[in-house]
Amino acid sequence: MQDPILKKLPAFLVGTLLLLFTQQSLFAQPGQEVTGIPTTGEKGIKVSVAELNRLAEIADRIPRPAPIEFEEELHSNRHPVKNPEAQDVSQWPQNNTNNNFVQRITATQAIHSNFLGIDLFAESSAIPPDCNGDVSSTQVCVIANGRIKFYNRNTVCATAQTTPTSGATTLASPAFTSTLDAFFTSVRNGSGISDPHVRYDRQTNRWFIVAINVAASSNRCVIAMSSGPTISVLANFTFFFFVFDAISSPPVSPAGYIGGFFDYPTLGVDANALYIGGNMFNSAGTTFFGSTLFVVRKSSLTGGGPIVTTAFHLAGTGSTGIYTPQGVDNDDPTATQGYFVGVDAGVFSRLVFQRISTPGGTPTASGSINLTVPTTTFPLGGSGNAQPALGTPVTGLADLDDRLFAAMIRKNKITGVSSLWTAHNIEVNTSGVANSAGNRNGSRWYQIDNLVTTPSLTQSGTLFDPAVGNPRGYWIPSIATSGQGHSVIGSSTAAANQRADCGVSGRYRSDALGTQQSYVLATASTSAYDQAGNPERWGDFSQVIVDPLDDMTIWTFQEYCTGTNDWGVRAIQLKAPPPAAPVSPGTIGCGSGVGGGNRSTSVTLNGTSSNSSEFYDPGTGYTNRLAVTTTGAGASISSLVFVNPTQMTFNVIWPTGLTGTTQTLTITNPDCQSITTTYTLPTGCAPLPVHWLSFTGRDIGRRVQLNWVTDYEPGNSHFEIEKQDLRSEWTLIAQKNSNGLNGGNYFQVDENPMPVNFYRLKQVNADATFTYSAIVKVEIKSGNKFLVYPNPAKEQLNVEFPESHRKGTLRLISSMGDVVYTARINSDNKQTIDIANFSAGNYIVEIESLAGNRQRSIVLIQRKEPRP
Repeated sequence: MQDPILKKLPAFLVGTLLLLFTQQSLFAQPGQEVTGIPTTGEKGIKVSVAELNRLAEIADRIPRPAPIEFEEELHSNRHPVKNPEAQDVSQWPQNNTNNNFVQRITATQAIHSNFLGIDLFAESSAIPPDCNGDVSSTQVCVIANGRIKFYNRNTVCATAQTTPTSGATTLASPAFTSTLDAFFTSVRNGSGISDPHVRYDRQTNRWFIVAINVAASSNRCVIAMSSGPTISVLANFTFFFFVFDAISSPPVSPAGYIGGFFDYPTLGVDANALYIGGNMFNSAGTTFFGSTLFVVRKSSLTGGGPIVTTAFHLAGTGSTGIYTPQGVDNDDPTATQGYFVGVDAGVFSRLVFQRISTPGGTPTASGSINLTVPTTTFPLGGSGNAQPALGTPVTGLADLDDRLFAAMIRKNKITGVSSLWTAHNIEVNTSGVANSAGNRNGSRWYQIDNLVTTPSLTQSGTLFDPAVGNPRGYWIPSIATSGQGHSVIGSSTAAANQRADCGVSGRYRSDALGTQQSYVLATASTSAYDQAGNPERWGDFSQVIVDPLDDMTIWTFQEYCTGTNDWGVRAIQLKAPPPAAPVSPGTIGCGSGVGGGNRSTSVTLNGTSSNSSEFYDPGTGYTNRLAVTTTGAGASISSLVFVNPTQMTFNVIWPTGLTGTTQTLTITNPDCQSITTTYTLPTGCAPLPVHWLSFTGRDIGRRVQLNWVTDYEPGNSHFEIEKQDLRSEWTLIAQKNSNGLNGGNYFQVDENPMPVNFYRLKQVNADATFTYSAIVKVEIKSGNKFLVYPNPAKEQLNVEFPESHRKGTLRLISSMGDVVYTARINSDNKQTIDIANFSAGNYIVEIESLAGNRQRSIVLIQRKEPRP
C-alpha cells in the first residue's frame, strides 16, 4: 500500500483518477517477445541478526502510534468488458446437471496446529496487515505490515512451532521479532516499509523477503536474503534494493513514469530468479500508468551483489494486458523458465501469462498469453459496499478488485504433471456464478497446465455460500497444492451476521474436477471490527504454502478479527490423510542369503485407501521420506521403493535363526503419521544357496544396466533376469550362469526398456529350486525430442515426445494409411504401445500437438507369433 499521505485523497479526486487508456502495452500482441535490459545496482549490505535484534529492541522502546488505516488500493477506474468466450458456470469442467453448484464432498484436511502469529494492537500500527508467511525446515515466518517474526518448529516431523496455541489472543514465543522498519533500516532510505512478502527457497535454504518503502516518489523495492533456514544470533541477512524508475525497459519508460510510485509488489522465487510484479502510479497517486514485471537474477543476490534487475514496464496498462502481475513461485530445481500471471486489465474472465526465458541471464518476456476462464466480475466492493461483517459498518470490509492474490507452480509427484495454481475473489450469485448483482463474495481458484506451450485450464472451482439471506463471503483467498496433488484454499470469511474470521477448504487429488470440501473455520471471533474506514481496510494478501520438510503438509497465513477493532494473522497448519491401511503380507518367503548368516526377502506391501489415505514419498531433496521399520531382534528393512499410493516394495533382512516369529511393520509417511501391520518369518528354509551383496539398476541413455554382486554361491546354477511387462507379468529377458562358489560381479543390459521398469533376479539352484531377489525400479529419463525405439520392434514400442506435443495425440498408421492405434499423449513425455499382435511391416508413428503441429517417424514391426 502507498504512504498514507498519498492514499488519503479527497473523494472527488479518487473518483476522477485517470487511467492511461491511450497507452499501449508492450506485450499486447501474442507471440511478441521483448528482450530485457539487465540493470546492475548496488552490492548487498550484510547485517547480523545480533545487530538486527539491537535495532529491534530500540524500535520497540518507542511508543507505537495509533493504528493508521490506509485508503483502499486504487483500482476503480478499470472498466473490463465481458469476455464472450467465457461460460457462466461456477466450476470447470461442468460436473453436475445444472452446471452451477460447487459440490461439497467430505471433511477437509485436518487442522493440526493453529496459532496467532502477529497482532495489531500488540505489535503493529498499520491497517491492513497484508498478511504473509512461509515455513523452512526449522522455522515458521509470519510477516505483516509493521512486524516480522520467526518461530521455531519441530525439525523431525512437520508439526508446529514449539509453543502452539489455539487461543484467539495469545501469542507464541518467537525466536526472532522486529518491526519492519528496523529490519530494513539499511536499505529503506528513511521511509517506512509496507506490503511485505516472504518466500522460503528450498533450493538455496534461504529466506527471501520483499517489500516497498513508501517514499513519496521513486520509491524502492527492498529485498532481504537470509544466510540459511534458521534465524538465530549466529545468522545474518543481506539487504538489497532497486528503484523501479531507474531500471531501463525496452523501448522506453512511459511518459510521467519517472518520480512515480511502485505499489502492491508480488513475489515468486524459482531456481533462477525472483519475480516481482507491481502497479505503477504517479507520485500523487492520481494516475495509474500500468503494471511492470521485475526479474531479479538470483545468483546476483546469493553472490552478495551487486543486484541485477531486469524490468518490463507497461506489460499491462489500464485497459489492456496483465493487471497486478503475480510473480509465480516454483520449487522445481530444474526450472528454466519463469512466469507472471494476472487478470486482464480490459476483459473479465481472462487470465494473462507472461513467460520469462533465460531468467538467470538476459531475460526475455513473451507476448501476452491469454486464457479464457469461467465468467468473472469485480467483488462486492466493485459494485457498491464491500464484504459485510457483523459489527462492521455497512460499507463493509475491503475486498479490493478481481486481482489474483498469489500464484505457485507445483509438481504432482503421483501424476508427474506440473501445474500453476492461483485464486482471487469475485461477486457471485446463489449458484456460485459470477454476477455483479450476486450479493456475496466467492473465492475462485484455478489449476492451469501445459505451461511450457499454450497454458490450458484443467479445472477451476468457486468457494461460496448458496444461502439466500446473510450469505458468508469468502475473500482474499490463496491456494497451494502438495506433491500428493492435494490442495488447500485459505481465505477470510464473514457475513452480515458473522464476525470476521478465517478458515480453509481442501480438495484431494481424486476429487471430481472443480470441487472442494466444506469450509472449516480456523478461528472463532467474538469481536466487532470498526476502524472508521470507508470501507474498512482488510487483507490485501494471504498465503498458502507446502511444507519443505515433507512436500505434503500445508500451511496458510490468514487475517481475522482477534479482538475489538483488532486484527490478527493466524498461522494454520493442515495435515494430509494418514497412510493407507496396509494388508498384512502374511508369512514371507525364505528369500536368499545376503552374507553374515542373514537372509533377505523381497516384500510387496499393498494398502487400502479410505478417505484419501495413502502412502507417499516426495523423492530426493526432502528431509522426510516414506519409511518402514520392523520389530524383532536383528530384523531390518532395506531397498524401500514407493510404487504408488497403495503399494511399496522393500526387503526384510533377518537372521537365519530367527524363524517362525510374528513381527510388526510400521509404515510412516513423511509427515510422521504412521500405521502398522504384521508379518511372519518363515520356517523350514533350505540352506542359503547364494549370499547377495547388492542388486541395482540405472538408466544409461534409453537403455538399462543391471548390476548385482554375490560373495558365496555354493548351490547356484544360474540367474534369470526378469522384467515386468505391461500386464504386470514377469517375463524372462536374459540368463547368466554362476561364476562359481565365490560368486562375483554380474551385469546385464536391457536394450528395450519401457519408461518405467521393474526388474528382479530369479536365482536357480542346481537341483532346480529357486529364490527371487529384491525388485529394482528404473525410470528412463525424459528427453525433449521425438524418439521411437526400439526399431525394429516386436512386442513393445516406446515413444518419447517433445514438450511442445504434451497432451496431443499419438497415432500408429499402417503402410496402407489405416490408423491402427490412437491415444492421448500423457504428461510424462513417454508412452509405450503393446504391438505384439500387430502385423509385420512398416508403420508411421505420428504425434500431433494441440496446435496442430505434426511430427512423424517410420518404424519396422517384425513378425511375432500372436498371443492366444
